[in-house]
Amino acid sequence: MKKLIFIVLAVLFMTFPAFWGSARETSAAEPIKIGAILDFTGPVADLGPKFKAGIELALEEAGYKVAGREIKLIVEDGATDVTVALDKFKKLADKDQVHICIGPLMGDAHLAIAPYAAEKKVLITSLINGMFETIKYKTYLIYPTTVDAQTYPFGQYTFQKLGYKTMITVGANYAGKIGYTNGVKKGFEDAGGKVLQQLWPPVGAPDYSPFISAIKKADVVMYALEGPGPVSRFIYQYRQAGLKMPMVTITQDGDYTPEALKELGDIALGIKGEASYSWQINTPVNKKFVKAIKAKTGKVPSCSEQNAYTLTKVILAGLKVTNGDDSFSKLWPAVLKLKMDTPQGPLSFASEGVAITDVYVTEAQKKDGEYVLSPPLYTVKAVRDWRLPK
Repeated sequence: MKKLIFIVLAVLFMTFPAFWGSARETSAAEPIKIGAILDFTGPVADLGPKFKAGIELALEEAGYKVAGREIKLIVEDGATDVTVALDKFKKLADKDQVHICIGPLMGDAHLAIAPYAAEKKVLITSLINGMFETIKYKTYLIYPTTVDAQTYPFGQYTFQKLGYKTMITVGANYAGKIGYTNGVKKGFEDAGGKVLQQLWPPVGAPDYSPFISAIKKADVVMYALEGPGPVSRFIYQYRQAGLKMPMVTITQDGDYTPEALKELGDIALGIKGEASYSWQINTPVNKKFVKAIKAKTGKVPSCSEQNAYTLTKVILAGLKVTNGDDSFSKLWPAVLKLKMDTPQGPLSFASEGVAITDVYVTEAQKKDGEYVLSPPLYTVKAVRDWRLPK
């Protein structure tokens, strides 16, 4: 009997490594699932395809593979709606079992999703900035930075460099643009200026005339609306109303797409704005990216393509460090240690998951008969949210 038991144990011992080696190979062969919640319908539907192109380009460059594992991209339409975005995230986390999600865009959706993402241990990213309130969940990669930290330096620039002393703000009434607008306000007033009035049109407003007619007199009007369509509509109606006060704006790189600039023409010229990116940044890594995205889409990129591309590259770089382990406990700390040279500029992360990047001032220009977003006119280096621990 003892001899029989010994033989059985010996057989198990010899086959045990092979068994677990086979299990490891099976696990390694399983694809890494990356979810993406992008908007293909609703007020910012024009941005969805741009984000998707950026994600796809990064994955195409990697051959849809990292650390020997295939990558499967699962894209959902957030429909520019908080409830829809939350439902789509739950589907990705629960049914598809993703551990990584890129997007959604809107700040309200970030706030709604963050607790569930933390519960499910899903690494989730913003697309164009993120809400400071989400950092307590320690699950969000906020890029290029928080909404108000992104625009705070531009508020200072408007007072210190442009010389305006009083300001009116017109901001779309949802969490993201409220944060952007109040970041400008804080920077402007901390520098010594005064915001006299704040107006909050609803998301998707078909007519800005009631808000434009309510604008008081000031040195400058700052508008912060939810995408190229609303921005174009606001500028047209502002000009048609005969208002002469100069304007400035934020997220200019996302709003001044080639399509929007072509439509706006001369009326967009000279409006300075905050931007996280310009396709005319003169670095080798950006030139390579611009060439690749033009080959893919036929157009020069806005921050939408660049942000989605860089966020995907960040995820891929993190997965290389973890040797393809996409579990939150491995991937999150790996990503936070990254230092990367991106088309947007140098990139690193604070321990809370907030990116540290440069911020630019740009404007619309006419070049060789075409309307384009300018190269950076002014750069603020390594912007870090002032509320983060040093």
